[in-house]
Amino acid sequence: MKMLKVLDLFCGSGGLSYGFSKVGFEVAYGLDNWKPAVETFSKNHPKSKCVKVDITKVSDEKLRKWFLDVDVIVGGPPCQGFSTSGKRALDDPRNRLVREFLRAIKALKPKAFVMENVEGFVNFNKGKLVFELIDEFEKCGYQLSYGVLDSVNFGIPQKRKRFFVIGIEGTKPSLPTPTHSSSVKNCTLPGSELKRPYIFWDAVSDLPLVGSGEKAEEYASPPQNDYQKELRKKARRLTLHEAPNHRPQMVELIKYIPQGKSAFEVMDDIPPHLRPTSGYPNSYKRIKLDEPAPTVTRNFTTPSSANCIHPLVHRALTLREGARIQSFPDDYEFVGSFTDKRLLIGNAVPPLLSLAIAKELANKIGMNKS
Repeated sequence: MKMLKVLDLFCGSGGLSYGFSKVGFEVAYGLDNWKPAVETFSKNHPKSKCVKVDITKVSDEKLRKWFLDVDVIVGGPPCQGFSTSGKRALDDPRNRLVREFLRAIKALKPKAFVMENVEGFVNFNKGKLVFELIDEFEKCGYQLSYGVLDSVNFGIPQKRKRFFVIGIEGTKPSLPTPTHSSSVKNCTLPGSELKRPYIFWDAVSDLPLVGSGEKAEEYASPPQNDYQKELRKKARRLTLHEAPNHRPQMVELIKYIPQGKSAFEVMDDIPPHLRPTSGYPNSYKRIKLDEPAPTVTRNFTTPSSANCIHPLVHRALTLREGARIQSFPDDYEFVGSFTDKRLLIGNAVPPLLSLAIAKELANKIGMNKS
């Protein structure tokens, strides 16, 4: 059976297509309008063709010219989820990239597709947007499965819920079955067949405990578990383990924040001159060492914007720690500035989640039959 060709729309760093390259698909194409994303995708898929372009400016004819032989389309179109009263949610210009994903499906008619979005996608416009989209996919002849998947249930040390739609021509698809429990406590219950979830420390215990503004280029130890062994398999040296360089006042503030708490929950313990005056509920929050990490966001090196303070060190996460929690292999290369790399890591679909999805899809379309 010939390798089925995959197109990764809005490809970013390539997290969503990563798994497909590991189970017999050919990740042949990528598309994004951001240079660091295109260069990162190309670096990790050197045989692929990645196009830097704004898809809204590409005609159906040109899409077919570039990607005519595509069998599978994957993508996570950014979406604001708005709708003007009385109009179709899909027609609202603020949802145009979701509409562009649909247009690509209609133009290229792949055998299958996978679309990813934020967990709240199912509730946008009281569900109107998702139902309109599902109706359009079904009109195109696809059978669908859709729902919310949490990364922690698939061997990733992070609680990260995202909405997925999987479509296949002529065959009913299914979402992958969880392999790991959501909580360390639940996996020990009698009758539980799920594995213990990976926790924050499982992901990073072999990395040096660098302080604010410090960096390291050597591992602190050999791999401590199967997760680390897998991610370090092809890595020759430690990279991206550079801590954000916080102001002294930020470091002093962080010292007062215990694991699992934000500064706003312990304000009485913090000297008045260090207390933050604004922020989100999860701002200035310290991660718990012995639980799965919280969702890695695009701001995971900025304590004022995310739940990202290291459990043991008075700083936010390094890029390597963020990539580990996202399940990127240590040899995966990110191109661009420190900020570019942070965005590429934080906005990605975890590669090991894409692997679970790709395996399930390969099963359904008969790729695993001898």
